Amino acid sequence: LLIFLGHGGSRTAEYLKNNLFKNLSSHPDFIKDTKTAIVEAFKQTDVDYLNEEKGHQRDAGSTASTALLLGDRILVANVGDSRVVASRAGLAVPLSVDHKPDRSDERQRIEQAGGFVIWAGTWRVGGVLAVSRAFGDKLLKPYVVADPEIQVG
Repeated sequence: LLIFLGHGGSRTAEYLKNNLFKNLSSHPDFIKDTKTAIVEAFKQTDVDYLNEEKGHQRDAGSTASTALLLGDRILVANVGDSRVVASRAGLAVPLSVDHKPDRSDERQRIEQAGGFVIWAGTWRVGGVLAVSRAFGDKLLKPYVVADPEIQVG
């Protein structure tokens, strides 16, 4: 399962739809070290997208959430705030953690990279983006990163 939610247009989400799973499933460590493969595929897909976007003036980005069933395990990887939940006895159980700039660890990471977080109706990276991790968003690199958090269930 892959879910993408673009901002600033649909270009980034469409690129992810066409490339992220392909990059992940073709990663040489996909079977033996799936977590490493996920991290590397997310980062490489972001680099590839940003290289392809060099000619575009308008900035765009996307959140991404993935859920992979591997045997009796589920691996959930996300970047941004597209939340993954499971239903247990009719109750929503979160399987991912949102990447928001008001999270203390995210704010610290952003500020250590030289960025800033301010209130502009909601907490925003650089006064612009309400998520702290995303694909694309070239004007906010290196503060907004495509490093996924991975939960194993």
